[in-house]
Amino acid sequence: MKRVAIGFGLGFGLAVLIANAALAQRAGPVLPGGNSKSPVNVDAAKLEYFDKEQKAVYSGGVVARQGEATMRASTLTVIFERDPASGEGGNASSGGGGAGAGATGNQVKRIEATGPVTVVEKERVGTGDRGIYERAENKVYLIGNPTLSECGNVVKGDKDSRLIYDLTNNRAQITGRVSSTFVPGGGNCSTNKPAR
Repeated sequence: MKRVAIGFGLGFGLAVLIANAALAQRAGPVLPGGNSKSPVNVDAAKLEYFDKEQKAVYSGGVVARQGEATMRASTLTVIFERDPASGEGGNASSGGGGAGAGATGNQVKRIEATGPVTVVEKERVGTGDRGIYERAENKVYLIGNPTLSECGNVVKGDKDSRLIYDLTNNRAQITGRVSSTFVPGGGNCSTNKPAR
């Protein structure tokens, strides 16, 4: 009986390491606006890892940070795609290398956040009822009451709106009903303040 309990504990521990290591080893930033060379830190009340579904679910006051980017949500689900080269056994159970070997076969495919969701990167803040990051598209979607603010300028959508932010082209679009407030002279952004 002791052996089963130790095996279960070790297996769960490795699953948690795989989830966190896969986040850290993905090529490019994991969080929108994050720095690919910076570690990913996730703080939450609970983490559940589902090996078969290849997903990690963080819940309870989730705060994820990478470089200058921070994401806050009630729940954060990270969906991985397994590298075909790693095969079906591309996790710690494949042997010969522990958690690090399993993590290299996984990459973040999609991040889903339920909210309220807030994404902060330097002076830019995006909010919504829920959010999705699609790695293949390199786009962030904030759905339901999206808001994008930067340096005092604010663009808001209604409950049926969605904000689509293309990280490759630094381009934002809000579909649905939109209201905007723009501050003359670039607002109160710290980067726009004159040098003394």
